[in-house]
Amino acid sequence: MAYDENVPSDEPSDSSEVYGPSTVIAALEQIEALVEEARSVPLSASVMVNRAEILDLIEQARAALPEDLVAADALVADADAVLGRADSAAEMTLTEARTQARTLTDEAREQAEHMIAEAQDKAQRTVAHAQEQAEHVANQARSDAENTLSDANAQAERLIASDRISQMAEDRARQLVGEAKNDARKLREGADRYVVKSLGELSDVLSDLHRRAQAGQRTILERASQEKTDISLDDE
Repeated sequence: MAYDENVPSDEPSDSSEVYGPSTVIAALEQIEALVEEARSVPLSASVMVNRAEILDLIEQARAALPEDLVAADALVADADAVLGRADSAAEMTLTEARTQARTLTDEAREQAEHMIAEAQDKAQRTVAHAQEQAEHVANQARSDAENTLSDANAQAERLIASDRISQMAEDRARQLVGEAKNDARKLREGADRYVVKSLGELSDVLSDLHRRAQAGQRTILERASQEKTDISLDDE
């Protein structure tokens, strides 16, 4: 490349244009522009540029290089500090989330266990009460039937043993015995229906409690599975 100090530059020289975010880069870009825009030497790959202007740009780049390096180091250090703070904040947030998840899981488990215990206690009390009431009704029905049958037999015996026994008395006695048996049968059937109804209602209560217990278990399992998935994603 040929240099000629007397050849004027095609572009006006303004040193203020090389100063910017990076003086070195700006100076190199201006040198590149001067070379690309310079006039070519005939029959040669050389160009004619202003030697003084090129040397001035090189000197400016050399002088600004330490300042750019210091600025770059400061920028990198600041970026590292920001990343460090972000990592610390992320780790703290993840730890708090895990702690909160464990707390919520423990509270949900305790609440579910308490609800299941209450449901089981209520079911046991309901079963005991229903059995007691059913036995009482059945015993009362048996007692009423036995008393009715006993009264009918006694009345029939009195009529038969009477001096005025007659066919009408015998018929009446048979009628009383038949009515007594019919009443006893109705009492037994009514008692049986009541017992069946009470046991059916008890079965419905137990089924509902069983469904609620299963729903509570599923809720706890689904919540625990979701929390494990969230924590696994946070770790990644």
